[in-house]
Amino acid sequence: MAREFRLLLLLDLAQRRAEAHSREVKRAHGEWLRARGRQVQLADLRDLRVRDLAGQVRSGLAGERLRESARLLQMQAADIADARRNIESAHRNWQAKLALWLQAQQRVKALKVLEQRHQERLAVQERRVAQRQHDELVQSSRYWRRDSQRAT
Repeated sequence: MAREFRLLLLLDLAQRRAEAHSREVKRAHGEWLRARGRQVQLADLRDLRVRDLAGQVRSGLAGERLRESARLLQMQAADIADARRNIESAHRNWQAKLALWLQAQQRVKALKVLEQRHQERLAVQERRVAQRQHDELVQSSRYWRRDSQRAT
């Protein structure tokens, strides 16, 4: 008479939650990587504009055009600062989701240990029942042999 593991539904739920957290961690990591990529793009664009501006200044650039270029570079610097903040925010989000996933994994692991212990207890009980049945069979066969020996 094998009893079912009572926490099986809880284990299934914990595994589903861990899988959901895993997907969230992957998505958050992707967002962090995209934010880093955006910052690299902005930095490359800024470097390109700075090189272009340096070439124009060497060849002689009008004051109005220089002010416009400086304003564009300032806007780019603000975009890069925003990109840094986005990276930091995405990283914090990723780490928070990672911590939740680790907790969920620990819960699954603990429930699996409980399930394994339950299975081991059931196996011990089944071995005891089998041994008891074997002992009873041996005992009854002794009585049968005694009765058959007395009859002869």
